[in-house]
Amino acid sequence: MPPHDNTRHDRAAGTERQSLSRRRLLELGSIAAAAGLAGCGGDGGSGDGGSGDGGSGDGGSGDGGSGDGGSGGGGEETASEIGYWNIHNGDDFREPINTIVSDFEDSAGTTVNTRYVDNDDISEQLSSAVASDTLPNVGLLAIQTIQRLGADGTLSAESTTSVVDEIGEDDFRDGPLQFMSDGDGGYYGVPADAWVQGIWYRKSAFEEEGLEPPVTWDAILTAAQAFHDPDNNTYGIGFGTQVDAYARQCFTQFARSNDARVVDADANVVFDSQEMVETLEYYQQLSQYTPGSVTFNDTRSLYGNRQEHMFLYSSYLLPDLLADEGEEMVADTGLAPATEKQRRSTYGQVLGHCIFDDTDARLTASEDLVNHVMSGDSYVNWVHTQPGGTMPVLQSTSESDAYRDNETLSAWSDTISQISSALGNMERFDVVDGTLVPEFGQISSQSLVAEAVNRVCISGDDPETVATEQAEKMRNALE
Repeated sequence: MPPHDNTRHDRAAGTERQSLSRRRLLELGSIAAAAGLAGCGGDGGSGDGGSGDGGSGDGGSGDGGSGDGGSGGGGEETASEIGYWNIHNGDDFREPINTIVSDFEDSAGTTVNTRYVDNDDISEQLSSAVASDTLPNVGLLAIQTIQRLGADGTLSAESTTSVVDEIGEDDFRDGPLQFMSDGDGGYYGVPADAWVQGIWYRKSAFEEEGLEPPVTWDAILTAAQAFHDPDNNTYGIGFGTQVDAYARQCFTQFARSNDARVVDADANVVFDSQEMVETLEYYQQLSQYTPGSVTFNDTRSLYGNRQEHMFLYSSYLLPDLLADEGEEMVADTGLAPATEKQRRSTYGQVLGHCIFDDTDARLTASEDLVNHVMSGDSYVNWVHTQPGGTMPVLQSTSESDAYRDNETLSAWSDTISQISSALGNMERFDVVDGTLVPEFGQISSQSLVAEAVNRVCISGDDPETVATEQAEKMRNALE
């Protein structure tokens, strides 16, 4: 798509905010909350390795409403007040984000009513906002929510596409940007930050055994077999096997690396494909070398206690491992940022800024706010909130001295480049060919993928039978 110029797009003055029905918002909630407590760093924001598709923490401040339009400088109408919802809802996020927003208010002369919202509550909050006509003007939301809002006509893809163009489309990492696509050459949201999942491993242990890094299926299985010694409380590998979001997240990159999907682009269930059966067979074999049914916190602790030498976890591990285990453990920890079989795949999550359709003045102010967040020192401070978890989606920022000048990032040095490059391999079951398939939310909300993992790994059920039976459950869920 050729870059647009930096002038504002023509808009009809006084455009009324498009509304969502309560039914559509409740459908949106099933997608946003489907992951439950996301075990390997969450599908969104918290640095504790356990939040859901958004941020964590208590409810936020501010009324989140949108104020009346006003007159700004430069001869162009701007809003005097806008509302901003943000699902980076943990304590570590609020102070730096408040500072970024305050700087914008000082420079733009626009008041921003910031409200921090737990993503588990996003459906209810959006429904209430529709009923009271207090939808925000800008939202920092998970890709699932953004895609559904965009498809329902509630967002201004024109505004967010303009922001992407002003920042520089080519500067965005491909993976996060494609997740925000509106399918028509534009974008429903502006990627803000991302995290990826990978296999973290103890480099010294692999060197002692003469093992290849755990990237390919064969290398992972060989390493798991070599390290597994349950009689001495040592296990080959750690990954999710309970019926929870962590299990689904871990399984995703194995399945996608074998070109297996849960649904196709038309929302047809394809979980019983041969590629998925092969993945379940491999997973069952690999699960012989896990400590059993454990949580993401359990497997993280086993690694720290040297009872595991590799495990799956999100890049939120960076500040966590440094704080808990120190620089020596960090120096001895490597990352396999993608899994390879038929293809190369990484699981991850992206949060982005969307702009709700409104009057010209509020759209202008909203674009200015997102541009401010994504520019210069503001964006560096943004991605420093949880280094590794809030990975920059702009290549120029990830390579800048200002970004790298951080205690956590310095300790992990070479790993940061691996994580940044992995953003291009990000894949999810609910995004097919760059487009969200919202029906997957109904499958995920019933934990049907995680249930399949649990059946083959813990119950020992036949993989082909599991694929067939779970596929039928999935089809029933979509009826």
